[in-house]
Amino acid sequence: MKALLLDPYAGASGDMIMGCLLDLGADPEAVTAAVESVGCRLEITREEKGHIAASRVKVVSDRRYQSLEEAKEILEESSLGHSALDKARRTMNVLAGAEAMVHGIEASRVRFHEVGALDALADIAGSCVALDSLSPKEILCLPISVGGGFVKSAHGLLPVPGPAALEILRSHRIPWKGGPVDQELLTPTGASILTAIVDSFLDFYPEIRAQKVGYGAGSSDLPLPNALRGILGEVKVGHDLSAHAIRSAHPDQVAQLETNLDDVTGEVLGYLIERLMEAGALDVSVIPALMKKGRPGHVIRVIAMERDLERLAGMVMAETGSLGLRVFPSLHRYTAEREEKLIEIEVKGRSYQVALKVNTFGGTVLKAKPEYEDCRRIALETDVPLRDVIKMAEDAGRSDMGG
Repeated sequence: MKALLLDPYAGASGDMIMGCLLDLGADPEAVTAAVESVGCRLEITREEKGHIAASRVKVVSDRRYQSLEEAKEILEESSLGHSALDKARRTMNVLAGAEAMVHGIEASRVRFHEVGALDALADIAGSCVALDSLSPKEILCLPISVGGGFVKSAHGLLPVPGPAALEILRSHRIPWKGGPVDQELLTPTGASILTAIVDSFLDFYPEIRAQKVGYGAGSSDLPLPNALRGILGEVKVGHDLSAHAIRSAHPDQVAQLETNLDDVTGEVLGYLIERLMEAGALDVSVIPALMKKGRPGHVIRVIAMERDLERLAGMVMAETGSLGLRVFPSLHRYTAEREEKLIEIEVKGRSYQVALKVNTFGGTVLKAKPEYEDCRRIALETDVPLRDVIKMAEDAGRSDMGG
């Protein structure tokens, strides 16, 4: 199995992650296009860090964004494909969630300061596209070195790791360690990207047959090589990493919030669903119900990670006027593995690419669904019925998977 192992012995930042992936062979043209599509310019050079050659990237921009909504709008209008865009959205949600927790506000009200420069968004977009270019089946990471001492911020001197980075590490149960220098090594952007892309954090190197090693240079000069090291290689299929895993990015323990409502409009319920999903809920259901005295009403059901329950419950009460919610903790769930792959179909003599969302469980393909927006675009361009385009994509997907 093709795996990517990240070793943040000198911490991680957005530019270090992007540089490391480029050094491992990610397509520089695709990464440059992604950065430019969010309004920035990318410079890629080679630098020596502690006598180790590394890729150094520098994003040039003087623009800023302020809110999560504004950042997502920029991403939606970018050139990122479906898979990279999904990773970028997850990264921004992690970042906004951490800032919201630190400041005691909702994610939609977060105003970014240190991470609000557009180059941070470019780091996210470029890193996600670079990762898709390499397309590893598994992404692993060793514990993160965060540095030490204090760091200057808009709020004055703060201890390392900074509040937002520490909240990301805490809320997502990511292993970290202090040192090896008294300087900030882990940025909120770097922490959020790792949270969004890494499948499992390990306590030491797994059995891996290394094929390529890459380094992404950091901006500072340190007593050690300031770079993020990445290793592409083969891990045996079926090799048990669970003995080494400190944290898996695919948790199977969730909790459920529930309340009954009999005086809320459909517009409010629709708005509530959108806000809960943006705030980190895994699923939201609104179920018609017959309430006391024969009144029609609804049951609101929210599935979420336990760490998000209090915040999401507060949102439900604020938006609906509910006086309380029931909590069903520690629900075990089985989850299918999800991946996205590109397939080609031919329509009226022209080739088109369609993203195919594939769900598997225990090695068995459960579902392969073509991306609606891709099929819709092809149907409009070719004047072929949408259902015919979807059928072509489904047939091509089955053929590609040997079905």
